[in-house]
Amino acid sequence: MLVFAGDVLESNPVAFEKKVSWYRYVWILLAVGIVAYAVDSGVRSYSRLTAQLATLGGVTLGDSRGDVRYKRGDPPVVYGAPQPGDSVVHGYFTDPKVDPDNALPAGTDTDTFPTWAYSSNATMNPHFDVTFDAKSGRVAKIDCVDQSDPPTAYCDRVAGLGIWDAESRITSLLGTPTQQSIDEKSGVKTMDYTDIGLVFLLKRERVFAIYVYGTESRKSLPVSRFKVWLAETVASWWQT
Repeated sequence: MLVFAGDVLESNPVAFEKKVSWYRYVWILLAVGIVAYAVDSGVRSYSRLTAQLATLGGVTLGDSRGDVRYKRGDPPVVYGAPQPGDSVVHGYFTDPKVDPDNALPAGTDTDTFPTWAYSSNATMNPHFDVTFDAKSGRVAKIDCVDQSDPPTAYCDRVAGLGIWDAESRITSLLGTPTQQSIDEKSGVKTMDYTDIGLVFLLKRERVFAIYVYGTESRKSLPVSRFKVWLAETVASWWQT
């Protein structure tokens, strides 16, 4: 006579209960593992995003002048601090052979100036700027501007956002800006995320400049911003 496993379990309640308990234990462990993995991935993603929001072009807020030299080399152009009443900030070429009339003034060097500028060509478009804090001497602002038509790949991306991205992509990844405005004469739109130290400049609804600013200590990423970014990032994964 054939005897099936189910018949044995039904005739042995103790064995049946042990098997059910074992299955339940496995499912609990599996559920705990999934939750732990999700939490760990979320924490790691939060840390990575926080780091990305403080870095542009390989330079990070709080870097020293030596750090910037190591990462980007000596700047070809430096800018002085804005002077009251001046509409533009004067720039100087660090190599006097490039433009003797706009070479570094006597008694100064690159460390004398608060802003260092880099570019892939002599026109300084596109250009990458690093501004140091007057007191600490550490990087307090990083920006990259590309007004080429069409834009180049000179500027790096920040948290998945870069030059020529549409305005809608910015809001889908970061949410509504803390403040925003459009200049009536130039038509340039400024989208300022002051809570995370990030600014975008746009023309014709497209990004042409990115600014990362802050202090030596990185700003805490608001959970609300992270949720928006994470939801959009996960959604984009499913679509691809």
